[in-house]
Amino acid sequence: MFVEAAERESFAGAADALNVTQAAVSKQMASLEDRLETALFSRRHRSVVVTAAGRAYLPVARRVLALLDAGLNEASGLSARRAITVEVDIEFLDLVLAPRLLRLQAEIPDTDVIFVPTIPGRHKPQSDLAITYGHPRADAASVERLCGFTVFPVVSPSLLETSAKPFETLCLLHDVDTYWWDTFLRAQKVLRYDQGFVLGSGALAIRAALAGQGIAIGDNVLCCDALQRGDLVQIGTATFPGRDDYWISEHPNMQEDPVTALLRNWLKAETAQTIGRTQHARVS
Repeated sequence: MFVEAAERESFAGAADALNVTQAAVSKQMASLEDRLETALFSRRHRSVVVTAAGRAYLPVARRVLALLDAGLNEASGLSARRAITVEVDIEFLDLVLAPRLLRLQAEIPDTDVIFVPTIPGRHKPQSDLAITYGHPRADAASVERLCGFTVFPVVSPSLLETSAKPFETLCLLHDVDTYWWDTFLRAQKVLRYDQGFVLGSGALAIRAALAGQGIAIGDNVLCCDALQRGDLVQIGTATFPGRDDYWISEHPNMQEDPVTALLRNWLKAETAQTIGRTQHARVS
């Protein structure tokens, strides 16, 4: 109000600009002068003139208004953002989604995504979207198969160079049990009595293989980036289909939500591209 009155040197002009009464402007200016303990205007019969103190205060008031405008703009930007919670299989989050966060951000730039890592069989009911392994969420409004996968042994090229018979001599890295290694060793007609290491998850076994610690059971989803870079290579010719699939399921409140739909479509496209890239890396 002071800026309008000072720039016009008119309480009436300020009142018109602000759509208030002239009496309201006059009262506010008097109150401001009382707080500052100085006269900002010299009042005449039909006009007002800005005093020297008023001219000194004017740029200060303009800066305050600019800061208020900036704060309003920032608040508007914050209010335009939204957040969604995504429950996701911890191995898929670690090896597939985490390296692609910038691409996801470009797809939904005004959305904050809260990933909640889970293990199969343990779901987070309040999540908006779920990417689960083995089974979709029971309370989902819509369910879609994201992908299956193909399983095969992987090893770092540098470790592979140390052994002419890797299946017989290199350390075996298991996920949660010995099922897959029992299957592959039978396919390779290799008999071994040493178990190696059971690390508790496929992602941990794959990361140990990346570190050159042994051979892990990998697949064309979790190992996509490492195979493409050449950090891991498939060994042997035997492959097996995975025992379960990955699923996308949606909370009932998220039906027809445009941001959730964008995220779902991005996940499907990215996963399809991932599987295609892995197949190319394996046959090259």
